[in-house]
Amino acid sequence: MTTKRVRLADGIWLNMVQTDRFKTACVSINFLQPLREETASLHALLPSVLLRGCMRYPDMRSITHRLDDLYGASIGSLIRKKGEVHTLGLYADFLEDRYIEDGPIFDQMMDLIGQLLFEPCMENNGFVEEYVTGERQNLLNSIAARINDKRSYSVSRLLKHMCASEAYRITKLGEKEALEKVTAVSLYEIWQHVLKTSPVELFYLGQKSEEQVLAQMKKLISHLPERSSLCEPKTEVIMPQRPVQMIEEALDVTQGKLSIGLRTSITALDERYPALKVLNAVYGAGMTSKLFTKIREEQSLCYYASSSIDRYKGIMVVTSGIEFDKYEVARDGILKQLELCKKGQITEDELRSAKKYLISAVRTNHDSPGQMDEFVSGQMIGGSGDTVESLIQKLEQVTLDQVVAAAGTLVLDTVYFLKGVKSV
Repeated sequence: MTTKRVRLADGIWLNMVQTDRFKTACVSINFLQPLREETASLHALLPSVLLRGCMRYPDMRSITHRLDDLYGASIGSLIRKKGEVHTLGLYADFLEDRYIEDGPIFDQMMDLIGQLLFEPCMENNGFVEEYVTGERQNLLNSIAARINDKRSYSVSRLLKHMCASEAYRITKLGEKEALEKVTAVSLYEIWQHVLKTSPVELFYLGQKSEEQVLAQMKKLISHLPERSSLCEPKTEVIMPQRPVQMIEEALDVTQGKLSIGLRTSITALDERYPALKVLNAVYGAGMTSKLFTKIREEQSLCYYASSSIDRYKGIMVVTSGIEFDKYEVARDGILKQLELCKKGQITEDELRSAKKYLISAVRTNHDSPGQMDEFVSGQMIGGSGDTVESLIQKLEQVTLDQVVAAAGTLVLDTVYFLKGVKSV
């Protein structure tokens, strides 16, 4: 498996992973935009509208028939939040040409992707109204349904308070207000703006030669309109100097949700990042972490407790489910385990288990084309050139002192507690 990054034009990059490991190949195209409140939901709406039809295949039925002709290939929408960078685009998965006798699928899939992106169905100088109305309602339903997953809802509420003046507070689907005002014409104008101003990250995984892939990718981007003022979406890492925020909100829930937000100056671009990943695994990721073994298993303070890191923004989030009356003891217990990490109270077994867990997780990126797309695209957007192999090597070399130093960079910012209305 070899990985190569090639500049195709100003602001357009191709990431190629050439391998014969899979029976299917995949392609993705990601348009990068700043994460903004006024456009997030509109950008999230665009891929689904594009997938409703193009000039040659004007409805979902004809698109489905075309994909069936291509041996059950699939095309789906991509909406990602990478720090404060919002990406939108399409992802396609299709059978490798070596399994087919009657012609190459790769060229035909690239042609279909180009048609969906650059020749959408139109009416009255905009997208088809019926398509926009239907997909807008689907997205509104998805936004409204976020509250049903109380764990992710509590994290989103934590970040709303923690990053109140930062773009990071915005979710990848955005909010409903902008959707209620959009029209088929205004959405098409937004799409034209995206095409003209977005840096583009292309991804290919499969067996085609570099020359074949480059030829098709250059053909694809040749349909882009003239691009003169590219935006450069970036993520701002902030370490505010302020007292810890303690936020409590109430809903009709049977289990409390405690979410804790911490900040660090370390991101994926920092040479200390592998140590931060190991620290996170020691502290709260996996079944050998301190939060799992100490807080959940030994002390029974939580139904679950885990931590995660946003490598672009330098934020750690701890999530836990607790009894309402255990809020303070659970909060203090969770933070105490981090203090133990800062003091170097990490056993050799904890450090070894954390590395084993992390390395196994990183290796799973080799398990499917989709996982490799997510990994490589994330690395490129974050500015990191690490491959799976080089990242594993760095993780293996992390020392205890480096883990302790990484722990020392974490600063408590916000504590959010979602409690039941009966406990108010």
